[in-house]
Amino acid sequence: MRFERALVGLVVSSLFAVGCGSDSAGPHGPSVTLTAADATVLMARITELAPVHPELAWLADSANLVLKSGAEADVIPLTTDLAAGPFYAVGLQRGVQVSAIAFSTFDLIAFNDPSNPTDFIIVDGFMSGTGTPPTSASGAFGGAVNGHLFHVAGNTVTAWRAQGGTATLSTGSAGNACAGFASNAGVTCAQSGLTVEFTIDSAVQDSGVQTSATPSASLATTTVAGILLSYHFP
Repeated sequence: MRFERALVGLVVSSLFAVGCGSDSAGPHGPSVTLTAADATVLMARITELAPVHPELAWLADSANLVLKSGAEADVIPLTTDLAAGPFYAVGLQRGVQVSAIAFSTFDLIAFNDPSNPTDFIIVDGFMSGTGTPPTSASGAFGGAVNGHLFHVAGNTVTAWRAQGGTATLSTGSAGNACAGFASNAGVTCAQSGLTVEFTIDSAVQDSGVQTSATPSASLATTTVAGILLSYHFP
């Protein structure tokens, strides 16, 4: 799975030119349009935290597809004791067909204050199959879905992995083509919602300053703005 994600990240990082956000009001409050300064600090934080959980290393290359100047981030009705809200989120999805093999990845990237983010919750899913790429992933954490919680203080990243709980991620309705994306016969990009629900009942700390805190988080069914990258390789 790590190889497949790395392959996708390598391809798209050279194709995407500008963000695909727009101003609108989200269902749980006003969405925000990221400024260039917001995008810069968000990506700096992602670059810090991604190596802490090696399976997220691809985020350092791929998250800039949805965390760019002009991109839209929706307020989400997140309940968590990780940090005070509000929290904002974007979705990044990939549907890949390589010969007879198909797989999809689904990633919710949630963060607090866009101008100075200190806390992140990333919930991701992976599902493989044949024919067309799967449109959802669900289950208990540690299988088809995984949860990651991070707190950044100065140069220290404290991290937890979701241990108890479940998540469901699925493709929402697709919209217009991504502005500025250099589509070709093998790769296209469309604006697309990501529908997510999850409950993190318990988490295990595996990095940073040791603490007795065991953060939890939950999100009722919510759709956030994002993009869907579709690949077809013979």
